Amino acid sequence: MSIFNQTCPIWFEEGAAGKIGEKALEYHTTRAFCICDKGISSCGIAEIIVSSLKQAGLDVYLYDEVLPDAPDTMINDIARIARSYAADLVVGIGGGSSLDAAKAVTILLDNPGEIRDYYMSAGTVFAEKLPLFCVPTAAGTGSEATSICVVHDMHTDIKETVIKGATLAIVDPKLMVGLPPYITAITAFDAMAHALEAYTSQGHNPHSDILALCAIRLITENIELAWEDGSNMAARSALAQASTFAGMAFNDSMVHVGHAMAHELGLRFHMPHGLACALTLPTLLRYFGEVIPERLFDIVDAMGIEAPAAATANEVAAMAETYIKMLMKKLKITSLKEQGRTLQEVTDCAEDAYNKAPFMMFAPSKTEIPELAGLLKDMYERYQ
Repeated sequence: MSIFNQTCPIWFEEGAAGKIGEKALEYHTTRAFCICDKGISSCGIAEIIVSSLKQAGLDVYLYDEVLPDAPDTMINDIARIARSYAADLVVGIGGGSSLDAAKAVTILLDNPGEIRDYYMSAGTVFAEKLPLFCVPTAAGTGSEATSICVVHDMHTDIKETVIKGATLAIVDPKLMVGLPPYITAITAFDAMAHALEAYTSQGHNPHSDILALCAIRLITENIELAWEDGSNMAARSALAQASTFAGMAFNDSMVHVGHAMAHELGLRFHMPHGLACALTLPTLLRYFGEVIPERLFDIVDAMGIEAPAAATANEVAAMAETYIKMLMKKLKITSLKEQGRTLQEVTDCAEDAYNKAPFMMFAPSKTEIPELAGLLKDMYERYQ
């Protein structure tokens, strides 16, 4: 049995952000609560959306103090403000943390209590009434297209999952033109990790397969172009499509080993999620060659790597690893060692990476704490 999911309609258009007020009127809303971080408000992106909403006649409240990794305490505080404002529309603007915050706040506008009451692990059924628009400003998390919201519980220091999708995703590649090269790189590698893990997950299906392979191809063909020239709209649009496709893919099939490691690296070392995901990629490709070689050949083909017809899975994995490491070096992805981490610090992440990641059940092969420790060691030693 396969279940093909699409969380919400996706409006993809250059300049769509400037028309968001029109969409808000279609949902009969009057008071919009916009959520972003300081970077998005200071660079003028939030103003494009706020202005469009105001021109459509809506009252608008802009909350622009979102913190990285969406802490549960912050979610509860924002929700109190939004309740006082009597918002009837939530608009998340930004990267994964802002979109996750918007998803979580929308739950609390529809339901009593705090966000910890609605973690997936709690199993609580909740109402979903208020419309939520998600507007990504980077081509990375794909959160606009998923029903997954990640909240950092500050009491347990665990990244908890909440199941909540947008009502409408608005993807405007023009919003991504100003992204610095480094952010362009790590967000694209985040999307690549989503696509690779979606394609190799035990939960994969024909729908997720098509989306994941398309995302891999689009990222491989366009990441360097967008990194070298941020105003290249064709490359920006391709990466934006890839990010959304990868989000749709893993929403169907789930992530697994790479994200288990990346989440723990991010929590312990306070590194951006996209950077942590990037560091997993060479090791993931080797791992796929060992445990799911037939899928690795498809991945390498989508990357545009021409492997000899008689090449073994291990040989093809080595080619893919070499390619991705070369690309990472070119795009200034620093190794764990270069970041000042020790091998012991990194391998010590294995136990929590396994225990805190329920999605490890989707790994393509038995991969428990000893295997994760080995993969983390490989990450540390083979990318310097």
